[in-house]
Amino acid sequence: MAFLYNLIEFDYLRRTLLAVLLASLASGLVGSYVVVRRQSYMIGAISHSLLGGIGLARYLQTVHGIHWFTPLVGALVAALLAAIAISVLTQRNRFRQDIVLSAVWSLGVAAGLTAIAFTPGYAEDLNSYLFGSILLVAKHDIVIMTMLVAVIVLVILAMHNQFIALCFNEEMLALRGISTARVSFILHLLIAITVVILAQVVGIVLVLVLLVIPTATVATFTNSFLKMMVGGTLVCMAFCITGLLTSYQFDLPTGATIVEIAVATYLVASLAKLVFVKPGQRKT
Repeated sequence: MAFLYNLIEFDYLRRTLLAVLLASLASGLVGSYVVVRRQSYMIGAISHSLLGGIGLARYLQTVHGIHWFTPLVGALVAALLAAIAISVLTQRNRFRQDIVLSAVWSLGVAAGLTAIAFTPGYAEDLNSYLFGSILLVAKHDIVIMTMLVAVIVLVILAMHNQFIALCFNEEMLALRGISTARVSFILHLLIAITVVILAQVVGIVLVLVLLVIPTATVATFTNSFLKMMVGGTLVCMAFCITGLLTSYQFDLPTGATIVEIAVATYLVASLAKLVFVKPGQRKT
């Protein structure tokens, strides 16, 4: 009840709730493609690359007074560059994917640490970027998050059939004269944008869970892509809101609490499937 009363009174809690809803929508929509294509390890590489962009943003703000280049903008730039590098370098198996992902992952962290070394006082608030600071989300961050989610929705509406073909039947795309590399490239950009949005909720280190686990929980019981999208969005909302309420009530770190609830639920769902769903029984 205290949270609901404060929600009415304080702007920062309303911004927090809106950020959670935006993040959940992005997670459900894009997470479905990630789960089906089994690209979860790509999320780790992109998310850790954000540290380089965030570090650069704080350096430019603190040392050079470039205040428009916020950590969210820096994270978005870093994520898109990481997605472009991964997509280009791994196209047609030009280079081994595991090596490319490791290189992008390590470079992002290293660049971030270098930026920290040159930015006075930056190390003090580093934890908020690593593990999330959803209660501190600003108005301009909400505006950018809304625009990014709008981009995700519009691109999916325009290219969903192509993304589905990429997930299940790449040969069909080629037969229709559509470049699988181009479709994969665009999907990678959507994944990068989603990582940036979710990092505002749970931070760089924990973003992988929030992008994959909600949809994976739903996918435990269904093969329907539409159900995975809708269910993943709703389940992510449930995880985030439950974690937000719990952390607010017991003064716990919000991002970590959300992740703990998400993973615990996924494990329970997986065990329930083992116990109650017979081997070979079809999903619906």
